[in-house]
Amino acid sequence: MALFCVALDIDSKEKFDFILAETHSFVDVYKVGPVILSSSCGLISLETLTQLGKNIFVDMKFFDIPSVVCRAIRNFCRFNSKFFTVHISAGEKIFRSAVEEANKFGANIAGVTLLTSSDYDENLILNMSEKAKLWGASWVVCPPIFARKIKENLGMKIISPGIRLDESEKDDHSLSLTPREAVKQGVDMIVVGRPVIFAENPKLVAQKVKNEIQY
Repeated sequence: MALFCVALDIDSKEKFDFILAETHSFVDVYKVGPVILSSSCGLISLETLTQLGKNIFVDMKFFDIPSVVCRAIRNFCRFNSKFFTVHISAGEKIFRSAVEEANKFGANIAGVTLLTSSDYDENLILNMSEKAKLWGASWVVCPPIFARKIKENLGMKIISPGIRLDESEKDDHSLSLTPREAVKQGVDMIVVGRPVIFAENPKLVAQKVKNEIQY
């Protein structure tokens, strides 16, 4: 069954506490990135999620020299961080170093192909995913419409952001599907942000997403 991840792109402790209280019963993984980590509740969010035993997905899309990336991964693994993103375009040396460091802590590196706001080329996505696998990753981040092809050709696990309950609400994600449709395509972790964190009733939305991916 696919994992349900909520993107915590929020910047206040009050909002963080509210979203966590409303959704934790339905969510498998929480994603933290530049927005929450640069806010006053960044460290608190990591500590709280760890105390609750929730898996953390650190979406910093690392693209730096190997020593810096490895030190960052090591620091985040003091908490319950299980997934990290690294740009495949960062190159083999950086990517392999990140994979090796994450492996020490039982964490996973997910290779970022292209941002979901970009125009996509299927061959480019497949080529980049192949590099990620060659360099040691078993996960890749891509739009859900490419999940089946990557799984069939490379056997990798897929993380897809920009999942929307209504396909017409794409925001700045150029390619998105509903939770049910994404899972049918073979996505292993769906990432939902704004439809949950900006909902009037986040609990109801989270429950709906969970039900959709359990078909």
